[in-house]
Amino acid sequence: MKLFTACKLNHTLQTYLGMVINDGKPQSRSYPNLPISLIEDERIWILAKGPSSLSEDDLVSLFTSCVLEFRLPNFCNKHTSSDSKRLKANVYGCCDTRLDITFLKLNIDSLLRLDLEQAAAAVISAIRNDDAIANRSEIVRSLLKEIDPKVLTQSCMWFAKIIQTRKFSHLSRKIRQIIQDKHMFEVGEIHDWSSLIRLLLRIRRCSPQSRCLIIPEWVFCEANAAPPSEFRVWDNHGRAAKGHEPSLPPTSDSIALTRQEFRSIQRRLLRYYRFWDVTIRLRQDIKNLEANIIYSAELLRSQVLPSNDTLVVAHYFFALQRRLQRKVVSDLHWTAFLAKGESGTIVQNNPEIPTTFEERLSAFSGQSGVPLSRSILPQIDQCCLLMESYVRIYGKGDRNNLIFARGVRGGSGRGAVDEYNLLCDVLNTLCGKAKAEGLQMPGPVRKFLAKDIMAWNKAFDDDAFAGGRVPGWETWLAERREKGFIQVIEAMSIE
Repeated sequence: MKLFTACKLNHTLQTYLGMVINDGKPQSRSYPNLPISLIEDERIWILAKGPSSLSEDDLVSLFTSCVLEFRLPNFCNKHTSSDSKRLKANVYGCCDTRLDITFLKLNIDSLLRLDLEQAAAAVISAIRNDDAIANRSEIVRSLLKEIDPKVLTQSCMWFAKIIQTRKFSHLSRKIRQIIQDKHMFEVGEIHDWSSLIRLLLRIRRCSPQSRCLIIPEWVFCEANAAPPSEFRVWDNHGRAAKGHEPSLPPTSDSIALTRQEFRSIQRRLLRYYRFWDVTIRLRQDIKNLEANIIYSAELLRSQVLPSNDTLVVAHYFFALQRRLQRKVVSDLHWTAFLAKGESGTIVQNNPEIPTTFEERLSAFSGQSGVPLSRSILPQIDQCCLLMESYVRIYGKGDRNNLIFARGVRGGSGRGAVDEYNLLCDVLNTLCGKAKAEGLQMPGPVRKFLAKDIMAWNKAFDDDAFAGGRVPGWETWLAERREKGFIQVIEAMSIE
């Protein structure tokens, strides 16, 4: 494995389709509303015109003292510069009392991506706000020293909104509006599928009063709950035949809705995940595989989320954020694509490039990396089967149908190439683990390349299946089937 030199944590490059925007400058955000207690408290007066007049060491020292003492710096300059305003907002971002271990866990559970400077601020705030950490001041000081001083005055480390809008929260909010606001039923907290499904099982239509919602099988799987026999009305694709809707007599806690309200909830529930569409099922399976392989979602949810140790949770939170970052394919000025092999030298693209911030956090938490869970070979089989399914769905079973046709206007007709490329990343991760354990692994596979990148680098022959190239996963599956390790491909959920 190639070793990289650790560097201080810098800001996240903002991208559009992988192209760096705004000349590589940090994300610009609206200034937060600072709490009155922070504004009215005794301030730290600085005999300087602004942050730019301080040395880097003095700037970090000032920033650290402000964070630990929950105070704002006040400079002599009558006209507040943008650097000064940003510095004050970043101080608040690193001592925000709303950011704690619960916030870190919510982000881990939902796999929400943050800019790295925001993630660092969340880590520092959570540690600073935990009274159970005896040496938290020492830890905060040490971590802040490993952030590039330019981040403190030029980047935006704060959160405009603590609660980020998610698809699930939107669904639960709409259901709450119908049931609680219109019918005055107390719904309670709806924080996951387990709590939501208990509510869905109580819903009845006004006529007939025994009519229940059709709850897809995948919802029960997400909630880790066994469906009542009356709700097992699905076919092989999770669809309910007409006239076979679940029905149960109303009970004392049933919630009777009008036809319009009942249909509104039913539509939202079925549209949340269109499981009857084979392309969407493929994408969902790829997304789930990515979560478990690249981000180790199963391991984090089963072993990290139950922990009450802020340092342990903070370590995995930040390691996860490194893997969630958007990849860069261009230079800082959008004038050229990265040359071959150059992508892996950018911190944002390569989680294997260490930062001193992470090394410090790892030392304090006693943790290292984000390990893979479960056996390697079955996961390689699963990834290769999804690649085969991609060819079957988008190429009608023939790889030649997915080869880029030069000179054809309007695109390449290669399907949802980002999903296939994601599978290549997953397989590459698995092969790295297999190699480390001395296990067999598939031969090389190539990604689909963007049309403009192929033209720029004259790399049309490097596309996934160009030149009749046989991908490693195809040979691997043939050998595994011959040896009896893969019995039936129909077992895959997308078929």
